[in-house]
Amino acid sequence: MLASCVLFDPQGNLTLHDVMNAEYDAFDASTQEEEISDEVCGEQLDCVEAYSTAEANYYRFESRLLAEEYWSTLADGFVVNYIVMDFVGKDATVTEQLWAMQATAGMWNDYEGDYPDRR
Repeated sequence: MLASCVLFDPQGNLTLHDVMNAEYDAFDASTQEEEISDEVCGEQLDCVEAYSTAEANYYRFESRLLAEEYWSTLADGFVVNYIVMDFVGKDATVTEQLWAMQATAGMWNDYEGDYPDRR
């Protein structure tokens, strides 16, 4: 069943590893990256992959629903498809975090959503 979901929803194929290693023409949205999957995914959080950067903690979930559910619990976050960004406790500027959201959402050509006004 998972294979059929991937065929219908290609965004499910994009990993955080892909996001962290993407080449950007402008701001690099993954500065000071560190994989934290082993520490947070599993018992602590139902994610499949996680990274910490200077801009945000990134979490990838198995479904859009799980990502939306986790995002709804955050005080300051962003969700796009399977990926949630949590900005709490990060030292990057709001502008740098906006650029990180735009870079992450830009991984998909079909993203038409808004970005939270965090000022």
